[in-house]
Amino acid sequence: MHDTGRTGRRRASGMAAVIAVAALAFPAGATAQAYQATVTPPTVELTGYFGAVFPMSVLGSQGDTLKADLSTKPAFGAGLEYWFGGGFGIGVAGGFTSPGISLTTADAGTGGQDVVDLGTVDYLHGEALLLWRPQFTSSAAVLLPYFGAGAGIRRLDFEDGSGFEDGSDVTIVLNAGTQIWVSEGVHLRLDIRDLISSYEGGVFESSDLQHDLFVQVGLGVGL
Repeated sequence: MHDTGRTGRRRASGMAAVIAVAALAFPAGATAQAYQATVTPPTVELTGYFGAVFPMSVLGSQGDTLKADLSTKPAFGAGLEYWFGGGFGIGVAGGFTSPGISLTTADAGTGGQDVVDLGTVDYLHGEALLLWRPQFTSSAAVLLPYFGAGAGIRRLDFEDGSGFEDGSDVTIVLNAGTQIWVSEGVHLRLDIRDLISSYEGGVFESSDLQHDLFVQVGLGVGL
């Protein structure tokens, strides 16, 4: 089988690069602080996202002889949130990405392996979240962290002839990020969400638990 540790390190390095770039995009300004101080719930926030998906687990496996992996690819998304007050809110979000899929087969006798590229898969996801962010009273608290948890649906549409069945899977979603108001009514975000699911179909005897990590930068407005 191929070196999963090396693959994980490459994905983690790419994720770190995205986070580093996103962090540089968050300037702290007096205008943003002044506007933030005037924002009082209830509020509605709309955000568009761009980033990448980092599949941290295999799509599926069959013992030590067969394994399918999704690749790291750019991802796009959007979210709409309603904040009640007291730091709590609800949100809906969704997105699209198109990762490649590869199938690795191994010979149990010789230890040899063969990796086949099976094209790409259309990956659509949507989720509903319960959100919370700490309430800071200091005007110097420019970065606003937030956390969320919820559930949703992941839809995978494979290319014809790939040997995999299209499917819709329930996902558990864990979300964390940070936000800054950069001007009146405009915010930037660094958003990280883990979509936890399992895929049943195609050549696999049983499903494997998967973690698809979305790391994204967002630009949004308060409505």
